[in-house]
Formats: sequence, C-alpha cells, structure tokens
Amino acid sequence: MPATQEITVFDGLEINVEPVEEPDPVYFTSDDPEFNVHLHNNDAKYNFSEASAFRWTIETNPMQVVHTGEVEFGPLDHGEETTVTVGGDVLAYEGHGVLGISVAGASGKNGSDRWKLNAGRERSADPAYSFSVWDESDYNASIRRPKQMQLAMFGTSVILIFFALIQILLALGFFG
Repeated sequence: MPATQEITVFDGLEINVEPVEEPDPVYFTSDDPEFNVHLHNNDAKYNFSEASAFRWTIETNPMQVVHTGEVEFGPLDHGEETTVTVGGDVLAYEGHGVLGISVAGASGKNGSDRWKLNAGRERSADPAYSFSVWDESDYNASIRRPKQMQLAMFGTSVILIFFALIQILLALGFFG
C-alpha cells in the first residue's frame, strides 16, 4: 500500500506529495504516474522568491534513480501554498518505488525577508511518497491468478458438498 510523509524544512515550509490518480492497487512498470507536490509556507523562517526550486526523484529498489527533475515555484509568502505536478514518465523498473524531495538551502541578502530556495542533489532526497511497482505479468501470476484459483476451488468444493448431500439423502431414502 502507498505511504506518505510530510517533509518540513526551514521550520515551517511543509511539503506533501499525493498521486494525481491513486494506484489500483499498485503501479505497473508501464504506468506513467503524475504526483501533486503541495508546498505550504506555514510561517517558515523565510518568504520564498519566484526563483525558488526543489528537486524530485523517483527511485525503485535501493537508490536506483528512474527519473529526476527540478521544479521552480514561488513566490510563496507566509500562510500561502502552491501545488506543482511532477512525474509523468514510465516507471520501467519493478520494486519498491519512492518519490523523494530534495532541497539544499536558501540564499538571500541579509535583512531581506524573501529568500530563494535551492534544489538539492538526487542522492539527498527525503522520501515523501512510497508505492509498489510490479511488472503486470508478474502481478497477474503472483496475485490475481492465485486469487482466481482460490475462488474456483471454493466454488468447486461447494458444488461437491452439495452433490454429496444429495447422494446421502438419496441413500437414506428421503427422495424417491
């Protein structure tokens, strides 16, 4: 199941990630999901300028970067929020997927209340949203078909029990 966590930087810039469309119930390697990244300046140390940016990464398995990008946003003053959409590329690899957000720091002039948030490096991304990625044929073989077989075996068992009851009732002379 997917999991999400809030990332907070600069004592109040809150970053949350959610998929544009929820996986059903997992993503497949052929999917190209998009994610909404919500940024909320909840009285952070600074107001952020229009040239502010963060880096996002999608990784599968331990540290296998599948996609990365840098997104600019702003301005973002205290109490304001904005949403940007990232992703949209094929996942390509099976495994446990993580969308991470990376910021490096803020720069500005001393005494200024508006600072520029700088994008961080790929390897320093904090996990914001995790999800499962399956090859669809593997998912069918491992998850869907066994469930279908269980239902078929249950149905067959019910039918056999029904016919066994009819045979017992016939042998006891209740019919015919």
